Amino acid sequence: MADDDEREINVEDFRVETPEEDERLADSQRKIDEAKAVAADLAKTTPDPLPDSEPPEGSTPGS
Repeated sequence: MADDDEREINVEDFRVETPEEDERLADSQRKIDEAKAVAADLAKTTPDPLPDSEPPEGSTPGS
């Protein structure tokens, strides 16, 4: 049982975002967005390496 002096403190209640942190977060989000755009572009422009292949029937080595 916790004493009144030992109450749980939620540190997020006291967190202060700085302009530097906001800038880093915005930069990270830009990089993520750019990476998603590149991945989507690659998915559109890269041909399927096995377009007409069917999955193997039965077991395969290593399965």
